[in-house]
Amino acid sequence: MFRKIKRKLYKNFLKDRFLITDIEGDSLEYEIFDSSIKRLKDPIGSSFEIGVRRGMGSKKIIDAYRKYHSHLNDHIHIGLDPYGELPYNFSEDNKSNTNHDYTNLMKREMIINFSKKYKEFNFVNLDTTEFFQRFKDGYPIYSKVKKIINRFEIVHFDGLHDNENVNLEIDYFLNHLSNQTIFILDDIETFDFDMVKKKLNKNNFKLLESGNRKASFEYLG
Repeated sequence: MFRKIKRKLYKNFLKDRFLITDIEGDSLEYEIFDSSIKRLKDPIGSSFEIGVRRGMGSKKIIDAYRKYHSHLNDHIHIGLDPYGELPYNFSEDNKSNTNHDYTNLMKREMIINFSKKYKEFNFVNLDTTEFFQRFKDGYPIYSKVKKIINRFEIVHFDGLHDNENVNLEIDYFLNHLSNQTIFILDDIETFDFDMVKKKLNKNNFKLLESGNRKASFEYLG
């Protein structure tokens, strides 16, 4: 018991003094990341997450790439999140909610955590609308040379959870498909999931897995 208290006090000290925290998550069914990334036959090494928060989704994605595709030396994972305590759409029926903790302090803690062990992680501090407008043709990465990342094989949708924004996100990534792309949608109970299924089926995606919180769809070009 004393050790637990001492460990908690030490973690609080690290957080208060150095902004060092654990990479955490508030969702379920993270195993869908693992099974989805394991399915990739000839991975190109580009993945994307909308809605990073404390980073567990991005961590699970990168860990799965390392586990199943360790031969990839240049996996690029992009994490998109504005933070800044902006109004958030938790669902189609709960929009513009400001009762949340998506703060710039959380953003700084997340950046510190990923900078330690996850060189694959590339953070973009924009909202989806601005990102889609500015980077219609792909996102530039600079490492000795400039590389435009314009095809994605894993996309995790965990941003705004209303119908309009989920559709906006899907439309963008339908224009940036790889030969094999897997979409993973989070909090599927918060928007019109049947509408999304029909849209993806129409675009040659098939349902892979569906749980209480997450679902995955696969496209084969």
